[in-house]
Amino acid sequence: MLNYTELEEIIDKFREELTLANRTSKEELENFLTKHNIFLKREEESYSYCDIKNAQILIVGQLNIKIKDINGICKNLGIEPDRLVYVSYDEATNYPFDNLRFSNRYSDVIFGATPHMGSGIDGSNSIISYLENNASEFPNVLRACDSNGLNLNKTSLKNALLNTKLYKGLVEG
Repeated sequence: MLNYTELEEIIDKFREELTLANRTSKEELENFLTKHNIFLKREEESYSYCDIKNAQILIVGQLNIKIKDINGICKNLGIEPDRLVYVSYDEATNYPFDNLRFSNRYSDVIFGATPHMGSGIDGSNSIISYLENNASEFPNVLRACDSNGLNLNKTSLKNALLNTKLYKGLVEG
């Protein structure tokens, strides 16, 4: 049996190695966890802290749907319409997307047609790819698509809303 001091030394060493692996890379962390037979169930890759009771959904891009129709979809899904925040196609270029990093204000970001370039995306090819490539730091990203690609219409918005963390959190209660 280990005495208390020996146990604390082992725990401290384990914590140091875990912290280093976590800071180094995702691959290094996975290798460390596997080496120690630790397997985490990760349903969501996006930043996970979000108070669903107060969270909002950010909708970015050109709306091809009337606000009254959006409000109707929200009411049918049990989502209060005032929990949606809109950033238009034109506003998206200058919106500070990096401010969403580790944000607990938004549970999800739904994208329709948007410009590729935006503010604070560190040289990424597009706003969406920037958020997706850094998913562990940002709210859940969803694409509102139809057969023609990104498009915020009645059907694509409803489908996207059904897959939001906010909606799932409301349904699961």
